[in-house]
Amino acid sequence: MQIMRNVFDQYEQPENRLTHALATALHEDSGLLRSFVCWTFGKPPRGVGPLKIVEQRLPGELEREEREASGIPDAWIHDEESWCLLIESKVASSLENDQLRRHARTAERRGFMDVNLLAIGIAKPKGALPSGLRFRRWPEVYEWLVLKAQTSAWARRTAQYFEVAERKLAQEGYLKEGTLTTFTGFAFGRNEPYSYLEAKRQLRLAMDELRENRSLADRLGMDPNGKSRGAITGSQSDAIWDYLPLNGAPEKFTQYPHLTLSVQSDRLVTVVSVPNGIQPRLRKRIVELGPDGFVDLAKEIGERLSAVSRDYPGAAPHIETLQRRYPSQRAEAIYDARIEFDLRTAFGDDTAKPRVKRQPQWLKAIYDATANRGSNLHLGIGAIFPYARCSATGERKILDGIAEAWLSCRPLLQTMGLVNR
Repeated sequence: MQIMRNVFDQYEQPENRLTHALATALHEDSGLLRSFVCWTFGKPPRGVGPLKIVEQRLPGELEREEREASGIPDAWIHDEESWCLLIESKVASSLENDQLRRHARTAERRGFMDVNLLAIGIAKPKGALPSGLRFRRWPEVYEWLVLKAQTSAWARRTAQYFEVAERKLAQEGYLKEGTLTTFTGFAFGRNEPYSYLEAKRQLRLAMDELRENRSLADRLGMDPNGKSRGAITGSQSDAIWDYLPLNGAPEKFTQYPHLTLSVQSDRLVTVVSVPNGIQPRLRKRIVELGPDGFVDLAKEIGERLSAVSRDYPGAAPHIETLQRRYPSQRAEAIYDARIEFDLRTAFGDDTAKPRVKRQPQWLKAIYDATANRGSNLHLGIGAIFPYARCSATGERKILDGIAEAWLSCRPLLQTMGLVNR
């Protein structure tokens, strides 16, 4: 079977492919083109007539081969009179001021009196840029396309292409820093089946943003500069996960509590993890609570998590204990035992629809296993967000729900003496 080449894959260099995708969409949708110019400037430019766009060539000339177009802008928006916007894009390479100035002089020689420059890149350059240059990051362009996708099929196609390109470039090692897209939600559910590569992309974006959450840093001691998983694997499984470390954590993350987010085929699981290899002094503080003290701790956390469930309908408080072993360091886990349940079962909840009935023995089993550990045992407390029942999972605001679930577990970290009471 012959695989169709994507209509946007017309160039060798990634930045040219991305610019081509954007230019094609703007060319095919005149309303989108004018909207892009207004977005670039923050307002509609005055006195500008109907717009046209060309790429890798000069206005009025036939298309050139890519290798012959290195001295002209990647794209050129103009009104066929005196106004133009020149676009130069980069992914791995850096912007060069001399190149931008040459583009401007070329436009002036072509008779354009109102010449404007737009540079698009992964991150804004640290050095000084030419006066009047407007700069946009690729994730900003992507976010704009997602917004316009509600009314423009070409914007939707281009945004989807950005997502595919980001996964491909990350796999190839071309995209070493930064991203092409920005987090807009976990797009899994009935209409979008789970995909490892897409889950990996979305997880990376989500964790980058959660790392910037000041409440997590201030109230839980999350270390925004700490290392997370070096290599996110699991292409053959139906789940992928990463974590944020806490201040004071040793290099080996399995020796210290951490904030875990797992993107699974049917749900998100966000927990404060107490790993099997945790330092004995920290585990001891949990065990010393005794059965009744552990129940009191779980109730306090459960009440906080129930508030999260009300703010994000479909979410639920969650607690789990996992006994697992690994054939090798990078292999998938073998689960010998798994206890997980809605934390409200320990106390009941008549406000839930349908109501959660009380079954406190589940929580007792968790404590007994933790206090009498004889195997590789992981404890996690937090919340689940099922795609089918929690519509917020597909929206950007789910990041706040994830953070709130972690923050609700602060009493657990207080018990271990990791944050102040």
